[in-house]
Amino acid sequence: MKNKQADKAKLDEFFTEVGAKKKDVSSSQNPHQDTSGSKAKTPVVLTYTCPSCRKMITSRKEPCKYCGYKGYIPLNEKEIKKIRFIMFFVILVIALAVYFATR
Repeated sequence: MKNKQADKAKLDEFFTEVGAKKKDVSSSQNPHQDTSGSKAKTPVVLTYTCPSCRKMITSRKEPCKYCGYKGYIPLNEKEIKKIRFIMFFVILVIALAVYFATR
């Protein structure tokens, strides 16, 4: 029973946090909002959910600061181009092999 209450409290906290962030993002993106005020706009920080501990983190490139999960490491553009180049030649070789085998 106590564990269910703790889980419910965590879920409520999560939904409250996400709801507040959605309101902040939607109010900062409103095109009809008066921007002539003296308040400076703060940049919107994108957040992600850690797949291990389910807490909000600000970067997928760095390990989670809560649990240390580092399972998702995105590739940079140079690595993506290299993989595409290799895959192109692999598919080309397979296509040529099938073409000559069925001829």
